[in-house]
Amino acid sequence: MQARYLVPTILLTLLAGSAGAQQGGPADHALFSGFPDSGIIEFENVGDVNYRVVLGSLQSTRGQVAPEASERVRGNLTRILYEVASGFSGQDVYEFLIEQMRSRGYRELFTCAGRACGSSEYWANDIFGNRILYGPVRNQYYLAMGSEPPGRFFVSAYVITRINRQLLAYLEIIELEGGAANPAEAGPAFMLEQLRDAGGVIVPGLAFGAGDRLEEEAGLDAVAELLRLDPALRLYIVAHLLGEGDLEQLLARSEARAGAVRQSLVEQGIDAERLTARGLGPLAPLCAAQDCGERVELVVQSAEQ
Repeated sequence: MQARYLVPTILLTLLAGSAGAQQGGPADHALFSGFPDSGIIEFENVGDVNYRVVLGSLQSTRGQVAPEASERVRGNLTRILYEVASGFSGQDVYEFLIEQMRSRGYRELFTCAGRACGSSEYWANDIFGNRILYGPVRNQYYLAMGSEPPGRFFVSAYVITRINRQLLAYLEIIELEGGAANPAEAGPAFMLEQLRDAGGVIVPGLAFGAGDRLEEEAGLDAVAELLRLDPALRLYIVAHLLGEGDLEQLLARSEARAGAVRQSLVEQGIDAERLTARGLGPLAPLCAAQDCGERVELVVQSAEQ
């Protein structure tokens, strides 16, 4: 896990700044932040799971519990159970979770509350396999949400206030195809989370032609959208370039590439003051990807800059 922090650290040292990336708690998933005044009491990662996303209320037919609708997917599963401090209601937690996911570009697949969800016993024992989640039917909330574009991530959340007034929030996050998603394919909301979590992200879908002109810019639509999702976000656009020529030439060429990306984003309506173009030429050749000699990377600027 340390490798993903390496490149942003190198870049910010060279840029004489600091990214100031936001980081959640040690076990919070990258896709969301836990409810304030809550603590994690259970955490588990399971790889390559055949997972059922529940998309309807639960019912029992001939002793078999099943949702009215569901979808089967395969991927890596993260389970997190939070205990929420006293003074909050299940509705507080439910609204916090759903608004957070909406703000990050996720779409609602199914939600329910109280008796509309079915028996809490079914959710606790048959769906989640965790008896601690059982409580009065009227005290339960459930939501299922999916990433945009569809088919990369699913989040299921179940909130229950138990009979002893203990308030629990249980989340299951399924990351399809092993969770090794291309950030742009996962959508602008996920790219934004990568920026907040790691401080930087490589922009895919770019190609430069003669004179370092930007010829392909498919990945910039997602960049423009993530900047709209977080109007306070300010970024370095950092271009890297390995190849023939002396250092000064490569630095100048890479800065021209970064400037071309910046100009394209400005033409999409992004405020130029939020974007700073920099070229590092061959000075930071390492990254997590196999082919990164000519990458363009976004790096978070600190709030003080």
